[in-house]
Amino acid sequence: MPSLQICDLPAAVYNHLLRRAQLHRRSLAQQAIVDLTSVAQADRVECRRAALAHWRARLDRPSVVLEQSPEDMIRAVRDR
Repeated sequence: MPSLQICDLPAAVYNHLLRRAQLHRRSLAQQAIVDLTSVAQADRVECRRAALAHWRARLDRPSVVLEQSPEDMIRAVRDR
């Protein structure tokens, strides 16, 4: 399993992480994993939201403007 070592962690960040670990009865490493996982999932959710917004915007605007309705085009082909 991969591991991560963080050097020169600011004391305030370390103390905050330690308090959160104690509050949730986790080790410091377990709390770091939980926090990093939640950040990674939040990024993924935001990426998905942005992609959905992009595709919704593209679907809302027509890419081709038809001179006739599809029904009228089918009738014209039938009448030939």
